[in-house]
Amino acid sequence: MMTIARPSVSLFVVTVLIYMATMEFSYLGLLDWGQDAIVPKPLLKSHLMKPPVNPLPIEPDEVQPCLPNEPLVIDQVTYPKYTEIVVLNRDRRYRRGDVLTVTVVARDKKRRPKTYGGDFFRARLISSDRSPKASSPGRVTDHCNGTYTVQFPLYWIGNVSVKIQLVHPSEAVKVLQRVREIPNKRLFYCTFVDFQTKATEKRECYISANPSLSPHQLCDFSKQNANGTWICQKPEKLLCSSIELCHWNGDESRRRAAGLLSKKERALFQKPYIEAELDSKEAIRILDPEGQTPQHLPPCTTNARESQASFGTSLGHWSGKVWKSSACNVRVFTKEDIRRCLANKSVYMKGDSTIRQWYLRLQEVVPLKATTDSDPAFDRRGDNSEGNISVRQEFHGFPRPGSHQVVFNHARYTVEMVDAIQGGPNTIIAVGLWAHFTAEPLDVFRSRMYAIRDAIHRLMRRSPGTRVFVRTGTTREHEGGKLWYYLLGSDWLAYQITEVIREMFRADPDVVVLDTWDMSVCQPGKDAIHPDKAMVDSQLNMMLSHICPT
Repeated sequence: MMTIARPSVSLFVVTVLIYMATMEFSYLGLLDWGQDAIVPKPLLKSHLMKPPVNPLPIEPDEVQPCLPNEPLVIDQVTYPKYTEIVVLNRDRRYRRGDVLTVTVVARDKKRRPKTYGGDFFRARLISSDRSPKASSPGRVTDHCNGTYTVQFPLYWIGNVSVKIQLVHPSEAVKVLQRVREIPNKRLFYCTFVDFQTKATEKRECYISANPSLSPHQLCDFSKQNANGTWICQKPEKLLCSSIELCHWNGDESRRRAAGLLSKKERALFQKPYIEAELDSKEAIRILDPEGQTPQHLPPCTTNARESQASFGTSLGHWSGKVWKSSACNVRVFTKEDIRRCLANKSVYMKGDSTIRQWYLRLQEVVPLKATTDSDPAFDRRGDNSEGNISVRQEFHGFPRPGSHQVVFNHARYTVEMVDAIQGGPNTIIAVGLWAHFTAEPLDVFRSRMYAIRDAIHRLMRRSPGTRVFVRTGTTREHEGGKLWYYLLGSDWLAYQITEVIREMFRADPDVVVLDTWDMSVCQPGKDAIHPDKAMVDSQLNMMLSHICPT
């Protein structure tokens, strides 16, 4: 699609862009809004539309029974130094294929056992030998009484070490939960422009309803079919339809989020309470199994998490820099394998910059040549004429935090993309939009995913055989231990979104969930919102193994 040209006012457009260059902006998308005037609609409660088609039941998790009910007392917070790791049956002879069970006993600063749960742990099993380099995640069960059970399936032989990190004590989780449910914490602005008079007005915009403003004071750009809310304060003199550019004020958003905490609560996001490694004992020796024949995994033809759900264990492990699934046979794809798998297919990727990484990797290995209508500022389009391969990547609709401006008329919601796709057996859709929602009330994300799920079902009714994938979240870096990183993007927040995705699509025959959380928990590289090539390649291997299982 060509960008909108306004030759008569090009100098003015440049002026507006320079004016906005001092601000912080968001990632770009794609949309032809096509409305001359927009009249504010009556606001719904929280401006969150209900799922239009019989949703799968999802238990509300806004109230977590394991969390403390009492006021915060720092001396009663889970203290990493005194929290104990106990390996059950340490003296038994463990063999590959067994399950290693660990108990975690949480204690406070005065060494007293905790009487409630809610601590957020990250559990890994790491090879302590030089070779093989391997790691796997552990499954943590919270007993809500200060004790936790962690189970590690044993995938390889050799010496292993238990690594358990206290990411957040339960008292910090309680703060994160409270802050998450506060709407409109992040500050967004849009600029309205009259290209004839060159008048501009900047107004604050909201992802949720602002009850302090009446409908006649607002411009409502919400898309009900997408469950996407975008409401701006109405300009004093300009029309709602003159909205032009939108951006995220990152600095002010961070200050606003930090201002929601008391001094005592801030201490919960500092050492020693944050991302603390617990003391682990000596290595445990894993032996070869006796009399067992190698087990062959089935092809990846169904939702991998469903086949694993009854076991309650992790979905695989890292062997070197390759993720090996325990649910289905994830192949390791060479460049030639990828070209053969995607031959004569169209791939559509919609979401945040973590799904953009997939496009960039495919662009490199297929390779893809950028099309003439591709604009890296808000979408990427590449073709491989030899293999008749087409790949499209777009950013999702609002909210869009980040460092780039958003041209309002280019912001298209995921539902709109899915509804516009013809579909069919040679069409692949990958959705991943978790990272931009960690700071929002969980119902904002859940509502958005309801609409996406319904759009997928409409697509499958008109075009059976379309392959649809929804990826989960991953762990990320928390640079320099800055408070706002945790309040707006903590791994606990990302995990809650991951759980919503898992539950919503668990039994959905039209969608395969690409569960990338477990592989990130124990990844060989560093935690990063944009992980290294080993992670990206293993994520793509998961998707490609469902498209081309043999």
